[in-house]
Amino acid sequence: MTIKSQLIEFIKQANIVKASDIHFIMKHDKILMQFRIGALMLPQRYLSYEEYDQLLAYIKFHASLTLNHPRQPQSGLLVLDQQEDILYCRVSILPTYYFQSLVLRIINSKNQKKLTEIPFFKQNVTVLKDMAQSQAGLLLISGPTGSGKTTTAYGLIKYLKQDLEKSIVTIEDPVEFQQEDIVQMQVNESLGMTYDIGIKEILRHDPDVIVIGEIRDPQTAHQALRAALTGHLVISTVHAKNVLGTIYRLLDLGISLQDFEQAVIGIVNQRLIKDQNDYKALFEMCFGEPLDQLLSQVEQGPITDLPYKTLDEEFIEWQTNAS
Repeated sequence: MTIKSQLIEFIKQANIVKASDIHFIMKHDKILMQFRIGALMLPQRYLSYEEYDQLLAYIKFHASLTLNHPRQPQSGLLVLDQQEDILYCRVSILPTYYFQSLVLRIINSKNQKKLTEIPFFKQNVTVLKDMAQSQAGLLLISGPTGSGKTTTAYGLIKYLKQDLEKSIVTIEDPVEFQQEDIVQMQVNESLGMTYDIGIKEILRHDPDVIVIGEIRDPQTAHQALRAALTGHLVISTVHAKNVLGTIYRLLDLGISLQDFEQAVIGIVNQRLIKDQNDYKALFEMCFGEPLDQLLSQVEQGPITDLPYKTLDEEFIEWQTNAS
């Protein structure tokens, strides 16, 4: 079996059990392949060091990563073309003292959903659409890893393009869902294409909507606000525990509360729950007057009463419906 065939087989096996990631770790003088399914790490099989080195070299080459710097962290997008389908994986490689640790995040293009298919509670669709119809401002989608932030972002993109006919430019790391009808830019730090520089270039491209894969540093945060304050709708994801934590995360990145108040038009925080054979999202949403009230409480303190339905309340309502 060729390395490509073996890798495709690994990814297909992971897809069958609905794993989100494939991890390769060192154990008992071999490399153990594990599948992540939710919070569980399920052992699959062992590879020899020779097999792993060949697999790693193949992935690096086809993900356009460097082969010459084994002590350098790297990330990229792996595209495997086969007859009936194209497989996408986000690649993360971290050097350790003994070996290079590899994680493949499986990107299933078939998982792309319409906005109406994402929330468990249908009333949340209306709020998401209302946010997307804003002409300008910053819309933040937050949550932990694996909470469906990218799926929601692309649901909004699909709605903005197909229903509202907006001009959309994205900058992502990597581009997770290829779409022909929007302009998608790939972060490539080795070539000087960072989020910060990419957003500056996008502003010259006359978009209606700018989608930023993730705000994770002060430079990106400031450029996102700049774009939102100059007449663009900006959508981005942030790692945060809840809506309030999303605000504090932007403040930690050096954004003043006054600038944030001027730019932000909506914040959503989400988690995934299993609904029959599919996953749906529960949302904590803050938009319109509740957002103004929350920002006023953040400024004046202390925060005594959240002016929106929290995730805990959504969970209780979901459990009531399910029982």
